[in-house]
Amino acid sequence: MTESLFDKLDSEKKVGALGSLNADYSFSVSAFPEPGSTVEAEGFALRSGGKSSNQIVQAALLGMDCEMFGQVGEDACGSFLLEKLKEAGVETGRIARKGPESGCAFILVDKGGENEIVVNPGANGLLEEDYVGGQMDALSSLSALGLCLEVPIKTVEKALREVEGPVKVLNVSPMPASPTLDMARGADVVIVNEDEAKKVLGKPLPSSPDSFLWTAAAKGLKKRGLPSAVITLGSKGSVVLDEGKAWPIPPKPVSPTDTTGCGDSFAGALLAGLASGMSLPDSARLASFASAFAALGEGAQSSYGTKEEIKKFAQE
Repeated sequence: MTESLFDKLDSEKKVGALGSLNADYSFSVSAFPEPGSTVEAEGFALRSGGKSSNQIVQAALLGMDCEMFGQVGEDACGSFLLEKLKEAGVETGRIARKGPESGCAFILVDKGGENEIVVNPGANGLLEEDYVGGQMDALSSLSALGLCLEVPIKTVEKALREVEGPVKVLNVSPMPASPTLDMARGADVVIVNEDEAKKVLGKPLPSSPDSFLWTAAAKGLKKRGLPSAVITLGSKGSVVLDEGKAWPIPPKPVSPTDTTGCGDSFAGALLAGLASGMSLPDSARLASFASAFAALGEGAQSSYGTKEEIKKFAQE
């Protein structure tokens, strides 16, 4: 079963991501600082990141034909981010350059692999609705399109409403201050983590991925005409809610080194699976292996595995 998931990936299908590109300033610390205190970093690295950029890099490493849509600043970081995407095999010709600075993130990673992140949107925050209109033909020709909320929500909503053709996957992150289920209309699939799902639904989640209560949640989504969903539950795996049914997706157990970007790895692999015509549960199974592999390395894109690396890892 595991082998067949990777064999189903279709490298002739095209995946796109519309959204953020960030320069990640990552610091390794023994513990997170308390308010008003200072801690000394035990290591530092500058890496390419941004939720959408991370997702498209993971899809490219799985062998898919990939293109990034978004915006960087007219600074050295912008050039750095474009070069890193090219190295991963991602097309960058439609990425705009606007504003004095690119987006950036400051990431603290403790000894347990957990992280705290502060993001400055930079050029990501200047990505306007007109950009989507100008790229409509290219976006509509994709097999799958990933979106996140690190760019203006109105820009994301325009893509969800008007781009027709690809499977549209919305990663509802970072969560808006006043989230509603209606913001996902136009998407085919939404991805939310456990905390985000609690905020959107406004009530506690089932305590176990295989709880029958998830089926009730799936039926509720279908009844309201809302998209299918994947709820990621960290070390407990994930749950797929699709067509009124629920599928628990077991995790691949690991001892994490750094969880930065694992959710984006999951989303990128999910896009690759859906673009290849795989079912949502099978795509989520593939994504589970990809994100677990990513937890073993440091950083976001720098920790992502290729198709062959993740396939070997999944069989161990």
